[in-house]
Amino acid sequence: MDNRETRRYDMFGREKTFGQTNAADFAAGSEALKHFGNLNTIITGLDKAKAAQQGGGVTAKSVLLDGLRLDVQNVTRTARAMDQDDPGLADQFPPPASASDHDLLTCADNILSRLAPDPADDAATKAAKTALVAKFVAHELPADFVTHLQADRDAIDSAEDDVEGDDEEGVASTSAVGRLIRDGMKETHYLDAIMHNKYAFNPDKLRAWMSASHIERAAQHAKPAPAPTPATKPA
Repeated sequence: MDNRETRRYDMFGREKTFGQTNAADFAAGSEALKHFGNLNTIITGLDKAKAAQQGGGVTAKSVLLDGLRLDVQNVTRTARAMDQDDPGLADQFPPPASASDHDLLTCADNILSRLAPDPADDAATKAAKTALVAKFVAHELPADFVTHLQADRDAIDSAEDDVEGDDEEGVASTSAVGRLIRDGMKETHYLDAIMHNKYAFNPDKLRAWMSASHIERAAQHAKPAPAPTPATKPA
């Protein structure tokens, strides 16, 4: 919600409270209670749309990338150490070319292509991968480190799909907010007319309604004070 919508949402909440506090003043099935009920439904809809706008996919993806970065770092660092007695091994497992997410994913894909079993692998390739994984495990990487790396990599692909879904949902939620705000203003106009009629001879209640249905003005930035006019020297 933007600031304008938030101020109207807050007004709807105050009107809802006024309706609950003064419900006994209105007959069951009255227009007033109907419009207060409509307003309550609109507020519930706004709460849901507001929550959908916030989402959480981006944060989840960031956490997954951090986990993958640690997985990759463990493999590339171990390969550099092993390269001292197995020249060329570090070249097979270079670290990411940069700190970008794209280069991290490329690096992870390279590691998996060299270590993870693939249905298309022939017997010799499978045996070579198994032997290479055993070398890393001998240097205290977990026995399932390749499986763990693959799971983290797959989770990021899923998170990207979730983020795209969140984006689509966010657009739909933003549209819903605008529609619900318009519907809420319609109910407010009905209620304002009814309250002025109902409380025409009850100034305290009418003032309370007018306070509840007042839309707060946006905060105004203070204007800078004008610079002092320099004093004129006498001729």
